[in-house]
Amino acid sequence: MSIDSGSTKKKYDKDSENYREFKQLLNAFYYQSVEKENSKKTEIIASHSIKIEPKLIYNSFNRSLKAEFKIGNTQYYKLKNLSEFYERMLKNENYKYGAKLEFTHNEDAFEEESKPILDYILKYAEIIKFANEEASSYGHYGKTMGNEFITVSNSGIDELFSILKGKRVDWENDYTEQKVYFKDEEPEIKFAVEPTDNGDYNLNANIDLYSFDIIEGKSYMYFLYNSILYKCDKKFGNTTLKLIDIFKSNYTNKIKIKKEDLPKLFSIVFPKVKNNFNLDKLEDGEAERYIPKKLFVKIYLDFNESNYIVADVKFVYGDKEFNPLLQEKVDIARNIAEENEVLDIFIKTGFMLDRANAKLILPDDEKIYQFLSSEIEYYMQKFEVLATDNFKKKEIRGPKIGNLGVKIENNLLSIDFSNIDFDLEELKEVMKKYRLKKKYHRLKDGSFLGLEDNDTMKFISSITDGIDIDYRQIEKGQLKLPLYRSLYLERLLQNIKNTSVIKSSEYKELINNIDNKEIDENITIPNGLCADLRNYQIIGFKWLSILDKYQLGGILADDMGLGKTIQMLAVILSYLENISEP
Repeated sequence: MSIDSGSTKKKYDKDSENYREFKQLLNAFYYQSVEKENSKKTEIIASHSIKIEPKLIYNSFNRSLKAEFKIGNTQYYKLKNLSEFYERMLKNENYKYGAKLEFTHNEDAFEEESKPILDYILKYAEIIKFANEEASSYGHYGKTMGNEFITVSNSGIDELFSILKGKRVDWENDYTEQKVYFKDEEPEIKFAVEPTDNGDYNLNANIDLYSFDIIEGKSYMYFLYNSILYKCDKKFGNTTLKLIDIFKSNYTNKIKIKKEDLPKLFSIVFPKVKNNFNLDKLEDGEAERYIPKKLFVKIYLDFNESNYIVADVKFVYGDKEFNPLLQEKVDIARNIAEENEVLDIFIKTGFMLDRANAKLILPDDEKIYQFLSSEIEYYMQKFEVLATDNFKKKEIRGPKIGNLGVKIENNLLSIDFSNIDFDLEELKEVMKKYRLKKKYHRLKDGSFLGLEDNDTMKFISSITDGIDIDYRQIEKGQLKLPLYRSLYLERLLQNIKNTSVIKSSEYKELINNIDNKEIDENITIPNGLCADLRNYQIIGFKWLSILDKYQLGGILADDMGLGKTIQMLAVILSYLENISEP
């Protein structure tokens, strides 16, 4: 029996082609299972044992900082490509760095102490990876980021310091390597005031003023000195560092001070950096003569004839009180820095100098309103504020109507506004401001009406909405409205607060009749109506009759076939019978 090898080979090839995808499926999951099993073995070996050691490289010339990283346990290997490291962590990939380091890349492989820095690396490695991929899509025009290090930004140093505080970290500064300790406090920098042989004074610092570096963070700044990186508040730059810069800019280790200028040192400089001053070299009691006592501030508030706010400011040190706006010599130790801060508060509020009267004035209505509505609370918390009766009268208040009278007069609604708490001649302008959604209106007497969230303003606006109002009529204390607005007025009266509403008996009768609360039993069906009305038709007839009595309009809105026509005929017939009676 012969075998056709050619046909057999053809059949085998055909079967292989038909089931090729299935074989790929098996291979993919088989090798995945094998890899997973191998990785488990590696994980057992490497679990919680991998450490990360950062190295920071600082360039003092361009003040740039970058971070590199090594990983390992017994032997360390530099991460040469952070993007690839990120990919390995993303895919839980097993990777061999060298003879003594191979592990599956997942978080459990790293020791607990290294996990915060691991998160930091992965965060920025992801940025590097995607930034470089985006740049490469533009060909040679794209600029890629380095994969061996992370450039530490302002916010990045804040984040990195919080991870590394309390640790010693490899640090390279202009090619000099050292271990730097991350210390979560400000440096102990002291400036000593020392007398000289000629009766003057020197100001010296206790550190080498030319061997430190400053690294700016977003929320903090960092002071590198003697292998310690100190974390400093931002105000450090405007206080201690500003004083250091005076030394450095003048290439000196001491600042000479004349004896007669010592009070200026303590009144201007000392208050800003008093915790950094060393006064041990001064004679007993000498510093007390120059150090200012605590500053107290008094403010007397009033309005002048132009309705501007006037502030009479007094500075108080112990039993000494004076006007800081007067150019006069005050023989006491003063805290000039704090005094300037106080005056800056007034300037920011909008106060201006009235040089002739040595006072501060606030002339702008908008700023006066802002001051009275909110800023005065801040002043009262910081200073002693005293106000005249004239000032208190002009505090912001909401419009109110003490008593509101409503009656029917000459077939019109008459509303009495005479008890409103401001001059009605200004109502037109007040309403104009309210409809423009202004926060306030300033009356002619200088006081302010607050127009926001005020029930009285809502009531007046609602009752006059859509009507051509003659404000000259309201100025006399009365507002006339057509009777058909009675029910609408009644709804508004129910919502007005802090106002006593006095209603006439005729108005009450009108409301009771047309509001369907009571149907007048005295209204009878006309005698000439040749039809029997159903109960609901009788109610409709009586309601229409009441509207007719007050010359009001109404609408019957029943379904078709329920007798609207017969109700109207009854009303007309009743009208005709009434006018025909002698």
